[in-house]
Amino acid sequence: MTSRFQLHRREKPDYQQLVKVLERRGDASYVPFFEMMPNYFAELSGIEPPPVLDYSNTSPHFQATFGFYFQAMARMGFDFGIINLCGFTGFPGPHSAGKVQAGDGAIRDWADFERYPWPNAGQLNTDIMASTAKLAPEGMGVWTGGPAPFQATMDELLGFDRLAMMLYDDPALVKAVADKVGGIMVEVIDLCCSLPFIDGIDFCGDMGHKTGTMISPDSLREFFLPWHRKVVAAAHRHGKKIILHSCGNLAAIMDDIVECGYDGKHSFEDTITPGILDLHRQYGRKLALLGGMDVDFICRASEADLRRRVRLYIEKMGPDGGYCLGSGNSIPNYVPIEKYWILLEEGLKAGRP
Repeated sequence: MTSRFQLHRREKPDYQQLVKVLERRGDASYVPFFEMMPNYFAELSGIEPPPVLDYSNTSPHFQATFGFYFQAMARMGFDFGIINLCGFTGFPGPHSAGKVQAGDGAIRDWADFERYPWPNAGQLNTDIMASTAKLAPEGMGVWTGGPAPFQATMDELLGFDRLAMMLYDDPALVKAVADKVGGIMVEVIDLCCSLPFIDGIDFCGDMGHKTGTMISPDSLREFFLPWHRKVVAAAHRHGKKIILHSCGNLAAIMDDIVECGYDGKHSFEDTITPGILDLHRQYGRKLALLGGMDVDFICRASEADLRRRVRLYIEKMGPDGGYCLGSGNSIPNYVPIEKYWILLEEGLKAGRP
């Protein structure tokens, strides 16, 4: 496939470069890319996509889709790719997953808690995960990811309004839900990290909004963050890397996140203080910071300003060994392809000299 936005990576994929960053021992000679959800795979890689792209693991097009995804990611400059938790049903509720729900979730009382069809690690189809991982080109790491307990509780299981009320009216039920989700995810992550083809985990759970945490920091510490420590311990027990993706202003619990033992933190916005440069100065020796190029800035900035910021982040954070270049969150379709191309193309020039 021909496109004027094709990237020209010089080196082969090298997952150990990402490992070095996550261990805060990288350097400015190689600043890896990190993206939870990239975009424009065909245009940026020049690789022809299959006729049907479908990332759902029940689709007959699943393997062809991931084969294309891995090859494109490697060509675009990435050293890892993320595959699904095949077979795992997650924590479905009455709403669309991934949205903060103001109304009721699936659980309103103890009877609902007992009736809920809780998933388990035995649902994982590790054979499909293994065959998918084999599609990655030599040198690429393979990660998977799953939902952290707070967002699952806030979104689908209780809903935000009910969660807020239950923290006062029935904290025992909040704890029961958090413990159930946390315990399941410890088992899921422990199993995934025992698999030789899984190199790392992207643990996802938004805990903040623009000015603070979604619930009080003390409530997060009491009900949810202990499970983060256990999930991190499960990954590290198998020698695998694990990062936290969490949106919002988490300044009040950043010390807790560091104490959980995460290798890296992802999701940053320009409108949230402290910003990534300030966080790097405070935590950069303890925690790798990933991405940070604000999505709104990517969309609106001129080419010169976008290239200037890419170089600034690489120059300010790359030499300390704990930084990957990428967006502050993800690359949705409203991000112009030329802007994402500029980000990656400048990253290849400035971060792979």
